[in-house]
Amino acid sequence: MKICILEADRPAEAFQPAHGTYAGMFERWLGAALPEATFTRIFVAGGEALPEDPTVFDGYLVTGARAGVYEDHDWIAPLGAFLRDCAAARVPLTGVCFGHQIMAQAFGGEVRKSDAGWVIGRHAHDLTDDGAALFGAGPLAALSFHQDQVITPPAGARRVLSSPASPNGGLCYDFPALSVQFHPEFAPAYIRDLLVAASGIRVPQDLAQTALDSLSAPLDGDRVAKGFANFLRAHTLAR
Repeated sequence: MKICILEADRPAEAFQPAHGTYAGMFERWLGAALPEATFTRIFVAGGEALPEDPTVFDGYLVTGARAGVYEDHDWIAPLGAFLRDCAAARVPLTGVCFGHQIMAQAFGGEVRKSDAGWVIGRHAHDLTDDGAALFGAGPLAALSFHQDQVITPPAGARRVLSSPASPNGGLCYDFPALSVQFHPEFAPAYIRDLLVAASGIRVPQDLAQTALDSLSAPLDGDRVAKGFANFLRAHTLAR
């Protein structure tokens, strides 16, 4: 199975020696649950070209990014168009955070900064029936670090999970596609380093401390990885 990771960003250089790139995080996280996959990286935000034919890969994964999907970067519109090409060709799509948001925007949803502000740290998510079919029954705990959210999902999208802070925290589509707002690929140590750097600057100090205090509680990243892996297996085989 050939999976292409579409890199919409890379961590700040100061964090890369300890934590690597987003693509590397995804390969470690998803690769354990999908050992038959080989991964290719395309640094879309760095100017690397998207495939002319979306069917050259069995599936795609769009990473997170510090950019907003509504911002005027010259790579965002072509990425949205490419996602629509993938959907038309029924090549499975997956996305996380920015990936979740650009998928929603590409297919007609609305994304903007949430009135709730920052959502950071460990949060529990409730699953819909579709979500339980993907990830198993029971609430799901994961790490978040975002302000932007999917405010209005695209027509035809189905919620797979939500939290009070992120009502549209996970979506699935029939063409097929699956995306989540949180970061199953992030380790608590990476969030901790981000929060220490951002506390009192980008993120209010009290909110940063609350998020830091949440990082020692258990997470369900392995459960999410298994769900993503089973989704990709099912739909690449069907195609």
